[in-house]
Amino acid sequence: MKKAIYLLFLLPFFSFRCEKDSGVHCFKGKVIRITCASYVIQVVDQDFGEDQWTDSMGGGQTYDNVFRVSNKCEIPATYKTGDSLYFDLNNPNYRDDCVVCAMYDAPPQSKFHIKNISSTPCK
Repeated sequence: MKKAIYLLFLLPFFSFRCEKDSGVHCFKGKVIRITCASYVIQVVDQDFGEDQWTDSMGGGQTYDNVFRVSNKCEIPATYKTGDSLYFDLNNPNYRDDCVVCAMYDAPPQSKFHIKNISSTPCK
């Protein structure tokens, strides 16, 4: 009987599992384009995002490692085109109530939610 009680007491401790760390927590990006419909970021320190995307609104320049931000309303308005920023990726199932205009501006197909947006490198 005592063994069963001890086992029941220890069961919660054994039910927690550690998840393997993906290793990537922080990205450095550059703001490529901001419109009412999309916010495009180029990842400058890692190979991540869409390659060979052409900015049809910005003179036809082609970029690698770009994506559009799906939660653009959470990015502070202080960031402008050309600025650098640091960020983490958020859960792709994150609910977002961000309202954007209906203009089609040919954004990259890749889109991600970002979080922990900062002008200083991640720690």
